[in-house]
Amino acid sequence: MNKRILRALIAIAAVFSLSLMVAAPARADSAAGSWSDNHELCQSSSCVRGGNIVRLWQSIVWADDLTGNIGTSFIDGEFGSNTAAKTRTWQDVMNVGVDGSVGPQSWSKAYGAVNRNTGYDTSTQTGYFYYGYNHTFPLRKQNSNGVWTFLNPRTNTWTGTSH
Repeated sequence: MNKRILRALIAIAAVFSLSLMVAAPARADSAAGSWSDNHELCQSSSCVRGGNIVRLWQSIVWADDLTGNIGTSFIDGEFGSNTAAKTRTWQDVMNVGVDGSVGPQSWSKAYGAVNRNTGYDTSTQTGYFYYGYNHTFPLRKQNSNGVWTFLNPRTNTWTGTSH
């Protein structure tokens, strides 16, 4: 193959690779550790806007609902205007920065309501509960990598926290 054509193909591949990195959404990591480094959730294209990590957040908002008006149908995995509004209410009640997006401060505050539950331990996972003001739901953290799953209040099935 001609060296000039080869160089052109390499240049095209490099530009294509760079464009993918710029346009790529946030990586699809799961909630892990103490949640303070979870991806930001919001309505903007620069944040995570859907998936199981949003379902985890919606489960937290549902569990902490002081009005009792949020049903489990709220847990749909989409960070839309309804989730943003209920997030602002949650942030106001929890006395964290009210902006409708879920960043380190909100994740850390939510993690403060997570407590051990030995009844959900297995050989590979450690059990926990999220103790909300109005509801409680179980979680598990994998012992090998610290990745969380939760018992989705809407479906009553164990759900990962990726997006």
